[in-house]
Amino acid sequence: MHKVVTILLSVLLTSHCALELHAQSFQNAGSAGAQFLKIGVGARAMGMGGAYASMDGDVASLAWNPAGIGTVQQIQLSVQHTAWVAGLDHNFIGLVVPITDQVNLAFHTIYLTSGKIEITTIDNPEGTGEYYDATDIAAGLTASVRLTSQLAFAGTIKYITERIKDVSSGGVAADAGVQYATGFRSLALGFTVANIGFEQQFSGPSLEVHYQPPDPGEPLAKSELATQQFRLPLLFRASGSFDCFSMFDEPLEGHKLLLAVDFNQYTDTQEHLALGTEYSWQGMLSVRSGYVFNADELSWSLGAGVRVAPGDFQISVDYAASALGRFGLGHRIGILVGY
Repeated sequence: MHKVVTILLSVLLTSHCALELHAQSFQNAGSAGAQFLKIGVGARAMGMGGAYASMDGDVASLAWNPAGIGTVQQIQLSVQHTAWVAGLDHNFIGLVVPITDQVNLAFHTIYLTSGKIEITTIDNPEGTGEYYDATDIAAGLTASVRLTSQLAFAGTIKYITERIKDVSSGGVAADAGVQYATGFRSLALGFTVANIGFEQQFSGPSLEVHYQPPDPGEPLAKSELATQQFRLPLLFRASGSFDCFSMFDEPLEGHKLLLAVDFNQYTDTQEHLALGTEYSWQGMLSVRSGYVFNADELSWSLGAGVRVAPGDFQISVDYAASALGRFGLGHRIGILVGY
């Protein structure tokens, strides 16, 4: 037991030191688009600070590690809502359908909406009476294969689009994930690569401009303002989790205390480390906490959930609050229904 604790502490300390050193030389901020893909999905996951890539059995795993749906043995539908900063709404809908004992198929969509924003100009700084909105959407189709009783693999193909008024961009991307139950006590590992795709570029009517020709009588010259291509925020995530009771002693009937650690590396931000815990009683009531290290605004999270099983159904309701620094709190609520 002491060896395991020492190893975990060493990994945490080494990772934290590496994060601090890298932060001094990081220069890629702002080099990727589709930033809504970084917003954490799911009240249970974010109650644990986003340390979730090695957790399984939850539709929201599609946003963290698609291999997490490999252990789902019933039809599951999950709806998650986040009241994000500046009045933005961030939503997730996911569905998992088992096809065989080894194969599951899933569909999910993530969408971020701004609501109506009044247009202002230099001549009308208080507003013109006209409005626009912004919407970001990612919709994905996932297939998971349980290769053995311990190893699951999954891949996701998704379409990502961003729109501001009548200017939009879009393209296809892919995610891939692996989960491995090591067989050593309750230790589980997860690895994810996400947002593998081509560069995108905005276009639309608002970028069109018309120039008056120098000679009278000639038609207007049509052209379009050039926009710069941007890449998606490519992500690598490595995760580990275990039940403290069964890891260091005998399993405690009716009680679980999960500890999870995720290492996250985006191409356009500094690496950060997420640490999360979840205590559950009788599989019915849960309380959660988490912390994100080396993030500009993200820090602690708290959450709770309740699960009931009336008849053939399983229903979970979860809530989480996340500290967003100068932006206040982000509130999440989620419902999962299994049949």
